[in-house]
Amino acid sequence: MMKRILPILAGILFIVGAIVLVIVTEPKPVATKPMPIKAQPVSVVSVTAEPFSPTLSLIGTSSTRWQSELRAQSSAKLDWLAQGLEPGKLLTKGQALAKLDTTMLKAHLAKANSEVKQAELQLLKENHEQTVAIKMLSDKKSSSYARREPQIAAAKAAVVQAKSTLLSVKQQLDDARITAPYDAVILARNVSPTQFVEQGQSLFTIASSRSLDVKLPIPESQWSSLLEALPTAELSVQDRQHQSWPASIRYISPIAQNQTRQREVVLSISNPFHATHQLLPNQQVTVQIRMPEAKQAMQLPASALTRDGEIWCVQDSLLVKENIQVLEQSTDNVWVKFNTEPQQPRKVVIYPLVSMLPGQHVTPIEVTQ
Repeated sequence: MMKRILPILAGILFIVGAIVLVIVTEPKPVATKPMPIKAQPVSVVSVTAEPFSPTLSLIGTSSTRWQSELRAQSSAKLDWLAQGLEPGKLLTKGQALAKLDTTMLKAHLAKANSEVKQAELQLLKENHEQTVAIKMLSDKKSSSYARREPQIAAAKAAVVQAKSTLLSVKQQLDDARITAPYDAVILARNVSPTQFVEQGQSLFTIASSRSLDVKLPIPESQWSSLLEALPTAELSVQDRQHQSWPASIRYISPIAQNQTRQREVVLSISNPFHATHQLLPNQQVTVQIRMPEAKQAMQLPASALTRDGEIWCVQDSLLVKENIQVLEQSTDNVWVKFNTEPQQPRKVVIYPLVSMLPGQHVTPIEVTQ
């Protein structure tokens, strides 16, 4: 029995001794010192305010003014067509373009004249018969029909109708001579000499040659500053061939566009078709807006502008996010005006990071522009 117990006791004593040995030999914990936080280095540029006259470039679309179609007012053969009436031809107000054959219209005019005379004669006849009837009838017992009052009314209405028909035929006869309603440029010609045209058929498509419109959508971020500057700003329009035309404001649209929800300014270009190089409609153009001088503007590298249109600055080694107004932007530089204390010199972060936080400690590294 003892022989069995002794190995068990020896094993227990060995385990207890091993535990005691581990506890005694365990090293004391060493206190760790916190690592010092190193401020992130950032590249900054020192800028000061100075006067600047910004030029804002926006994309607009040219469009015709008073585009309309000249249509045939009656069905007839084309009796005469002026020569040289091709697209691009300039027209003056009242210039004769074409004339329809008026043989049928003259016949209708003669018939309408005859109907007027017949209606007037019938009215005279009814007036005479009324005079005779009134003398023969008693005032108390006679009816309006006996006094021929409705007959007189019908005869008068027939005269009015006949005269209206006569005026309509005369108008058709005048409309048989197609003229330019205003100074215009031909956009399309849809008729050929001696062609038979139907009433309502389009003969020419024209637009005003005195003016051309440029529709200019304005981004919401620039609307407030543009609204104040537009009345005194210098405007010019440039096409793809880098030809420029002076522009003026025609009107500011009172509604926003349905798709983009942007406000729109419509500009006017005078005499766009009279020069050797013409400004054509339905093309994209660049609108240069010379804004009034800003007294406290700053020039920054284009990389300093964040996606949200803000600027990071460093004040006392702390990051500060500031709101600005973009005056002019190019590939390399951007002119801005700070909304708060625009006259105060600043150290602007050249390459802002998404991870930057307001109040974060940084080490500014000065860079020369």
